[in-house]
Amino acid sequence: MTREEFEQYVEHVFRYHNQVMSELIESAEDRTELSVTEARQFTAAEKNMDTACEPLNEVVSKSLSGENVGLKLKMDLVDAVPACEEASKVVDDLLP
Repeated sequence: MTREEFEQYVEHVFRYHNQVMSELIESAEDRTELSVTEARQFTAAEKNMDTACEPLNEVVSKSLSGENVGLKLKMDLVDAVPACEEASKVVDDLLP
């Protein structure tokens, strides 16, 4: 994947993650009807998504605020972006 393709992929995953987060907020009332098992599964998936997407969100936040994004954090994106996409998909699939 070229640098440009990776940047487009990062942007795509960031937008998808934000879409899932918006749907998560909008569906909060619908989740009150979940069984205990479903609620636990949903909570675990949401926590996993938060953890997986943290490096991506940090890079975007620093970039937008004009802060320097260190090399280590940029390198973390190689693994974090696909993990964030997958974790967001799991939550998306669980949304009512």
